[in-house]
Amino acid sequence: MRAPYIPSEHAVKGLNAEPSAWIKRFCPLFSPNAKVLDMACGAGRNTKLLASFGNQVTGLDIDERCRPYIEVIPGATFMQADLEGAPWPFEDEVFDVIVVSFYLERSLFPHLVKSLKRGGYLIYETFMLPFEGFDGNRAKSPDFVLKPLELIDAFRDTLEVFAYEESLIEKGDCFQRFVARKPINGRNVPVILPKE
Repeated sequence: MRAPYIPSEHAVKGLNAEPSAWIKRFCPLFSPNAKVLDMACGAGRNTKLLASFGNQVTGLDIDERCRPYIEVIPGATFMQADLEGAPWPFEDEVFDVIVVSFYLERSLFPHLVKSLKRGGYLIYETFMLPFEGFDGNRAKSPDFVLKPLELIDAFRDTLEVFAYEESLIEKGDCFQRFVARKPINGRNVPVILPKE
């Protein structure tokens, strides 16, 4: 069990940060006026991007201090919730798109699938274990770092994978990025990876 959340400057330090290039790349997949959930939205770097495409975006974060940054974005609303210490807040709601950027709580994976409408997209990116010979990740705890292919493994039976990458940047951080769609017909063709 994780320690309780203590507000820090982390949530609002991205106030002037650029939106995720990965998320921006896949915004054309979904139509304008999509209902979008931006989980762990912080100060809204990705919320702004998603709303700029004409979507209705719910920015969700544990830190109430993020509210004023989200509520000034046209097309965006803010919801404060503790996703790790309280029930899933969207039990009876579905989204066209769910975006998760640099947040990892594995127990929420089934909720993400359930809260996606058929044909909806999950766009995910976060830290992963460093490649051999590198140790630069800012996220050091295994609780916050994916294993290689973990997103593929977690969603292979419930979502259709569109794009996946593992990358290393100059600072030594390793990332895992993933885009998948919930099948329209309720059936999924599992992703089969070649055996080594």
